[in-house]
Amino acid sequence: MKKKEAVKIDIVSLHDDGYGLSADGKHGVFGSLPGETVISHPITRRRKRLFSRADVVDLPAGNRVEPRCSAAGYCGGCSLQHMSTESQLNFKQDQLRREFAFSMPDEWLIPLSESVFNYRSKARLGVKYVDKKGRVLVGFREKMKPYIADIDTCHVLREPVATLIGPLSDLIGKLSNPRSIPQIEVAIGEPDTALIFRHLEPLIERELDLFRVFGQQWGVEVYLQPGNPDSVYQLFPENGNERLYYRLPEYDLTFSFHPMDFTQVNLEINRKMVRLALALLQVSAADHVLDAFCGIGNFSLAIARSVKTVLGLEGLSSSVERARENALHNNVTNVRFEIVDLFAQQRQLPDFGVFNKVLIDPPRSGALELCKKLASSSVERVVYVSCNPKTLATDASLLVEKGYQLRKLGIIDMFPHTTHVESIALFTR
Repeated sequence: MKKKEAVKIDIVSLHDDGYGLSADGKHGVFGSLPGETVISHPITRRRKRLFSRADVVDLPAGNRVEPRCSAAGYCGGCSLQHMSTESQLNFKQDQLRREFAFSMPDEWLIPLSESVFNYRSKARLGVKYVDKKGRVLVGFREKMKPYIADIDTCHVLREPVATLIGPLSDLIGKLSNPRSIPQIEVAIGEPDTALIFRHLEPLIERELDLFRVFGQQWGVEVYLQPGNPDSVYQLFPENGNERLYYRLPEYDLTFSFHPMDFTQVNLEINRKMVRLALALLQVSAADHVLDAFCGIGNFSLAIARSVKTVLGLEGLSSSVERARENALHNNVTNVRFEIVDLFAQQRQLPDFGVFNKVLIDPPRSGALELCKKLASSSVERVVYVSCNPKTLATDASLLVEKGYQLRKLGIIDMFPHTTHVESIALFTR
């Protein structure tokens, strides 16, 4: 078969990574749905599977919708814009069901969802000068390709960045060497926005002025990163405090964070998620709660509003510093934060003795060692927030094996139009 030869394929299923599969599994087609017949052109071959993009859909599925973005078929920022929102939620919940075949919950929670566009407040945009186009491209990488998708607007990014793709391209194109900027980190707070430009070569004063003018013109804070993440500094405004903010108004909390800090990408979903986590914990004035992988205190401070004490544990010193800063700023005095390696062996982890409730929100790798220790504890109620169904299922199996009951489980649509599956689970003794 020639590399660019069009292929007609019947799609029978949808892979967890968002592409349609042929009956023999030899073809993976982006932009297709089960039940469709598509005409596609191959883009790459990996692990004996030929990947392509659906160029023509002969028989569209009933749950197909018209993508808002014209680049949805090839931009790697989204995978499922051609699928209805309800179907996306079902697709993600089905993944969770498969992972938990060993122990179904007593109750499936209604999926947490919000607006599916203009939601993303954190992102890393690629930057590349393309000789054939004679200009700079800014955006997400193409699906299974090293190229930057050619877009001028991104419908999933929050404003103002959603409509700054073109101006960013123009800005970098004015530099002496546009190839010296490989990426831009985006961090959007309430209401301010920060852009962190990684640059591989020193910038002269004329170029620094370009960045300052850009920041002033578009009302964004400009940061530069000449080296590793510790080298990041604020260029504009000149006397800025290097902080952004977001709010949890239900708990009268305002969080400050550095643009390079980890924060949830979807502010509206985060508010709903915190509310749900506290409801599942059934927080009361007598509780002593442990918040593992607490970050900058996103859950800890909200929990502290309703309980006796909270201990937040986190491995990153910068996050713990910010969490303490936020506790002080919000006058929350019944919480403390400590730096702890939560991936250490069980014997090095703190005891659960004084805590009757625990919240866990680990990275994709899960919390295996912590759950091993937790499984043998007397903690009465555990809420686990996960960004990876597979590691959640692995950790959950340890808890269930030691007598915990999986009471509730459900998905959180933190990243609409992507295959990312966030979920939340409740375990009780």
